[in-house]
Amino acid sequence: MKLAILKEFIKSPRTVGTVFPSSRHLARAMTSGIGLEEARRVVEVGPGSGAFTGHIVEKLGPDASFLMVELNKDFHSRLCRRYPGIRIVNDSAERLVEILEQEGMGKVDAVISGLPWAVFPEGLQKRIMDQIYESLADGGHFTTYAYFQGCFMPAGQKIRKMLHEKFHQVHRSPLVIRNLPPAYVYRCRKNPQGNASSTAAHASSTR
Repeated sequence: MKLAILKEFIKSPRTVGTVFPSSRHLARAMTSGIGLEEARRVVEVGPGSGAFTGHIVEKLGPDASFLMVELNKDFHSRLCRRYPGIRIVNDSAERLVEILEQEGMGKVDAVISGLPWAVFPEGLQKRIMDQIYESLADGGHFTTYAYFQGCFMPAGQKIRKMLHEKFHQVHRSPLVIRNLPPAYVYRCRKNPQGNASSTAAHASSTR
């Protein structure tokens, strides 16, 4: 799988983002504290090599619905072979709301993102974040990560600002050192009342 990631990074560094697979330590941080054990509908966007997927599946209840959305065709094919029992859509997270409607899922309780936000232009960041927010049920959880060095890049700073403007709660984890590169995890929650206009004013966060 490391060779597969390297191959895709060389082909498209602006969509893969790194040559290193995420560690199990980052995967644990990404899938903890977001209510996966009680969630009924969950989606993973940008699963890539599937570093987080097994940890998600382990936490989900037997009646939960789980969908993955992966744009890269090679990663999509590998994931389909690795997880034959999971519905995996080869499409862009820019169409997440429409994809969920087509799959009969509607609003979801949690979105886990492996997308390389820091390499996306601001317009793409915003379009995908809007789709993720709209796909969440009131009180739903969103989790993503940022590499340590990416936090100091303009794109990384913009995505952090976007999270705080968008979500009712934003918590940044301690730095996950046992990952290459080290990374922070952002755990976000949509306003339980669904009042997006008051989100920024009432957001609580640990930066």
